[in-house]
Amino acid sequence: MLTLLVLAGMLDGLRQADARVAAIAWRLQTANVATCRDVASLPGFSIETLDQYAVAERAEATAAFALYDLPQVSAVVPDSAAAKAGLAVGDEIAKIDDVPVPRAKGGAPSYDTTAAAEAAIAAALTHSPAKLTLTSRTIYLPGDLGCASQVQLVPGAPLDASADGHYVQISGAMYQFADDDAELAFIVAHELAHNLFPEAKRVAGSGKGQRAAELAADRRAIAMIDRAGYDVSKVVPFLRRLSRKRALSWLDGSHPAWTPRIVAAAAVVQMLVERPAGGQ
Repeated sequence: MLTLLVLAGMLDGLRQADARVAAIAWRLQTANVATCRDVASLPGFSIETLDQYAVAERAEATAAFALYDLPQVSAVVPDSAAAKAGLAVGDEIAKIDDVPVPRAKGGAPSYDTTAAAEAAIAAALTHSPAKLTLTSRTIYLPGDLGCASQVQLVPGAPLDASADGHYVQISGAMYQFADDDAELAFIVAHELAHNLFPEAKRVAGSGKGQRAAELAADRRAIAMIDRAGYDVSKVVPFLRRLSRKRALSWLDGSHPAWTPRIVAAAAVVQMLVERPAGGQ
């Protein structure tokens, strides 16, 4: 019984972490929409399916969350269109625009079922409002206009964050490393910048180009968290603390040296802090 209680606590903690990341990402994406060429109608909620869980965890996920074969809402961003439409954690989605959703299939752990449902939601939101048929009711969801990208929390190590042009992934270790929402927002914003802004897009096979892209992503990220109302003064202390870590998978020459990186970030922060009232 103790093992099941511990597992239930871990699963609930993971849901809460997912909700926190989703809320921070939504705030960044909606606050910066005017600066992004690639925009999308954001759902403002997260889903999960039983297939995501390890086989040994599925019985507890079902007991803890009443999670069965349908996709279930695992987080709703406060103040989002989804929250205003009445969507709630625990709602099960049966159809999207009258098309039945993919159901959990069992077998080895896989994100495929969740990804397919997320893709269906995204497609429906391109001609919003999307019609979501829940097991208890039907809602029409207009979505929230924001910078296009999906942000995910990936449990476990290593201490890392990444972007592939469409997705942003934050590792569980990096999530835990962030002391507060401002630091976590900077991590998310840095990876979003790689997806969204040409000068910050990663350059394959080019060490110099890659290092320039990382500096550009830092600059963009600082501006993004500022627009979203996070404290930019947290960025430099965070980078200094991160620079003392030696187990970073990307310390391979693809990123700039720490000293010039921190100096460059500090200059951007200072410019924002010292700007005239109402200045951009």
